[in-house]
Amino acid sequence: MSEPILAPEEIEALMAEVAPSEQAEAMFASLPPMPQPEQVEQYNFDSTDEDSPERYPMFVNLQERLVEMLDEQWDEVFGRDISVQMDKLESSIYKELITVDHPQVYFVLEVDDIGRMMITFDTAMIVAYVDAMLGGDGESSGNPEVLSPVEMRLSERIAEKIAQTLCTLWQPVHPLDFKVLKIDHDPQFLAMAGAMEKCFSTYFDIKLNPELTCQMGVHYPHSFLEPMLEILRVAVSDEPTSADNEWSDSLMNQISKTSANVCFEMGRCQIDIGAFLSLKPGEFLPLTTRASDPCSIWVENIPMFEARAGEKDGALAAEILDPITNGGQS
Repeated sequence: MSEPILAPEEIEALMAEVAPSEQAEAMFASLPPMPQPEQVEQYNFDSTDEDSPERYPMFVNLQERLVEMLDEQWDEVFGRDISVQMDKLESSIYKELITVDHPQVYFVLEVDDIGRMMITFDTAMIVAYVDAMLGGDGESSGNPEVLSPVEMRLSERIAEKIAQTLCTLWQPVHPLDFKVLKIDHDPQFLAMAGAMEKCFSTYFDIKLNPELTCQMGVHYPHSFLEPMLEILRVAVSDEPTSADNEWSDSLMNQISKTSANVCFEMGRCQIDIGAFLSLKPGEFLPLTTRASDPCSIWVENIPMFEARAGEKDGALAAEILDPITNGGQS
């Protein structure tokens, strides 16, 4: 049988809150015995961070887009297919990000008037990247702890390229000018954020070859993202919105019953007022339209069709030839 739910001292404390000890003991003595459950499961209160990255669809979309951009860039650098996949999104504490048990390289980037953010790489990833930059196979042997002076120098180019990528990534959402502030393999003096500040972290798995998979992390302090949070809440969907066919059919039905004034224009001419007032029965107006030229049909004040005058069932009729393009009007 498991331990009692309440310890004796806890029961005593509760009883003291109910009434004075003698009265409380008398009350509980009058109650039937309460058997302890045979099995009590440990209950863990929900510790899910309400303000997690998943609550911001635009932020998630940016991370997915970053996968595509890095995959394309690194395929070109390494000269082969480099698999980049997003592993997880989570809310982290900055202190936890810099207390890891494996060697990492830390890139701290800064945006004026916004703040700092950080990108972390397994050291092996940077070693392999530098090797590819220098014309090698882009491999990393062993488990390097730190970067050599040459690798540290060239890692500045890697950081600058990533900064440019992030500028492009964020441009449609909120223009940010990322600048490289610091590169180090010792996180103790990065000063990216306060020790207990919450960060939105995205982790990417990078498969360099069948034997070597490294990890990259992109970490934004909450204070960095705060000016953009409302924008990042916007839902992103590639799915086309469903049309309300019933509504559109009803609209078209009502429009089809609406009357319109239609005019068949045979031609036009321009004469002065005096000549017009002197017209007599039997005289002709000097129209510019020839008998073989098409005329136009107007709906309200818009020319809609070219037409030819004709006869149908003994009445004057207009034979429609072609629609008239009205520069976007319809």
